[in-house]
Amino acid sequence: MRRLAACVALLAATGCVTLPPDTFVLTPELLKQRQIETRRYSGIEEKDLLVACSNVLQDLGFNLENSEVRLGVLTASKQRDALQAGEVALAIAIALLGGGAMPFSKDQTIRVSLVVRPVRLSDATPSQREHFVRITVQRIVRRTDNSTISQGLNDPGLFRQFFERVSKSVFIEAQNI
Repeated sequence: MRRLAACVALLAATGCVTLPPDTFVLTPELLKQRQIETRRYSGIEEKDLLVACSNVLQDLGFNLENSEVRLGVLTASKQRDALQAGEVALAIAIALLGGGAMPFSKDQTIRVSLVVRPVRLSDATPSQREHFVRITVQRIVRRTDNSTISQGLNDPGLFRQFFERVSKSVFIEAQNI
C-alpha cells in the first residue's frame, strides 16, 4: 500500500504529459512507408505465416527474441559490425590536425518487429486464411565514445527482398515441404 501511495505521489509531482493535437494523424509520407512495410498473404493460417516469417528472419541471421503467437508478434535482432573506413579515416585526419578525438561507429544492432494480423471480411469478422504482415526495421549504432545513434531503416528494396523470401517460405509451408 505504501508503494502505491508513493507511486501516486510521484505521478502527481511530475505532472501530466500533453500530446500535440496531430500526434496520431497519418501523413502521406507515413502512409506510403506503411504500404512499403506491409504485405497481404492469402491461403495460409496465421500460425503458419508466423512460422514462415520466423524461418526467413533466422535465414537472414536474426535471433528471435520474442514471439507471441496469440498476438501475431515477433521480434528479432542481430549484431553486426558498423565500422566504416571513411569514417575512421576522417577521425584519424581530424586527430592528426589537432582537432581532438572524434568518435566513429564500431558496431550495431539491427532490430526487427513483425506483426501479423487477419484481414477483416466484409462483415468485420477476421479471416482465418488471409493476413497482413507488417515489418519495421531499426538500426542502433554504438560509437567509440559509447554514444548511440538509432534510426529506422526505410529502404524499399530491403522490404521487397524480405517479402519475396516470405512469399517463397509461405509457398513451402503451404506445400508442407
